[in-house]
Amino acid sequence: MKRVVMGISVLIVILVVGVLVLYSSLGAIITKAVNTQGPEIVQAPVDLKKTEIDATSGKGTLRSLVIGNPEGFETETLFKVDEIQITVDTDSITSDTVVVKEISIQAPEITYEIGEHGSNIDAIQRNIDAFVKKQGLSSASGEKSAEKENGTKLIIEHVYVKGGKVNVGATFAGGQMATVSLPDIHLKNIGKKQDGATPGEVAKAIIDALKIAVLKAVISLDLKNIKDSTAKVIEGTAEVVQDAMKDVTDSMKGPFGK
Repeated sequence: MKRVVMGISVLIVILVVGVLVLYSSLGAIITKAVNTQGPEIVQAPVDLKKTEIDATSGKGTLRSLVIGNPEGFETETLFKVDEIQITVDTDSITSDTVVVKEISIQAPEITYEIGEHGSNIDAIQRNIDAFVKKQGLSSASGEKSAEKENGTKLIIEHVYVKGGKVNVGATFAGGQMATVSLPDIHLKNIGKKQDGATPGEVAKAIIDALKIAVLKAVISLDLKNIKDSTAKVIEGTAEVVQDAMKDVTDSMKGPFGK
């Protein structure tokens, strides 16, 4: 009997230690996931320097996130931010669906570059859409992709983007850029309708919202202060911006939206 009790006690200690190790390494797990899955999803360089998570409160910070441009664009980055504040429901960490209570992105810098075949955000959006579609096809055909095999999904209750700015220019404009404030963004309950979203689906919801905010920023620019060649392209963008915003808004009403 004593041996049984001792064996159970040892098992409990091992489980507790395992949970503590998981919690203590959560930051490294998040950093690795972003840096490995990110480029696959957006088809562009992604670099997150460090993630710090408090195992007790679930609060943490992602430090220095940079997303580069897809092929065909000249500016160095599409998105960069020094810090992202995050709060995770620690009770959900070991489950198949991790609940993120809040993501707060403060003062991001977005570069909106207009190229011969559209903007860099358009290109990223196409890449994400293709990735999400591929995941759906893999699931339907019974094939297991890396993301599906992982099985972990996300519910994100709130995403805030505040105090950002957008640098606007054209690939052929010789580096001429204009800067405008990015409208604040608040997304709610990403993945809640379908009991959890994959990382690709989360990326789609966020990039769709970012595109709407960027387009609103672009059409608010004072075109007189921008180089003529860039202004013409931006004016062209402004002519179709309402349709573009409607398309993105409609897509956000699907299973990945609010």
